[in-house]
Amino acid sequence: MIDWWNETDDAIVECLRTTGPMSPEELSRRIGLSVGDVTAFLAMLVREERVRIRAVELTPEEEHRLDRRQAAAPANE
Repeated sequence: MIDWWNETDDAIVECLRTTGPMSPEELSRRIGLSVGDVTAFLAMLVREERVRIRAVELTPEEEHRLDRRQAAAPANE
């Protein structure tokens, strides 16, 4: 299991080195793991200071939920 773990770490780092920045979704497609697995590996690599995460954004669903919530809130005058 440890060999698989190290091989996966190395595959992620090598993919980022050769291809450049990409989303977890793209990284998961390139190395053949789920987005959840890639995200977990990225979190560990961040803690080890081997990679950094530079951008985070809301999902379209969350944007929509917040827009609905704001529209339903009474206007403060």
